[in-house]
Amino acid sequence: MSEEQQQGGGVFHVGQVSGGAVSFGAHSQAHYHEGAKGPQPDETTAKLLEAVSALKRDLAALAASEATQEAGRELAETEREIAGTGRVTPDRLHRLGELLAPGASAVGLLASAATVAQVVAQLLG
Repeated sequence: MSEEQQQGGGVFHVGQVSGGAVSFGAHSQAHYHEGAKGPQPDETTAKLLEAVSALKRDLAALAASEATQEAGRELAETEREIAGTGRVTPDRLHRLGELLAPGASAVGLLASAATVAQVVAQLLG
């Protein structure tokens, strides 16, 4: 063993590190602190997020139309808003309610749309 290897020297190659910490040297230390996550939604908003995700999946069963595309965009924006802020604005809740109103489009006929509409009504009070 060489003197350099005995002293902890040498070459060490790391291809990539993600989500952790690496320390080199005889007396080094590694500390890892995960970055703060975005604001967490309250229980009702979390239910809305779950219902919105289910409705997005169910939209695939419907023939593509202007109404399904509009609903898909609004649902995606709702998911982004909740992920970024932990809540959803009243304006977005009203738009969702209008999109999912019975008779507004075929989207409103899906059972998952009824779930979203019920949670929207809870959040609007």
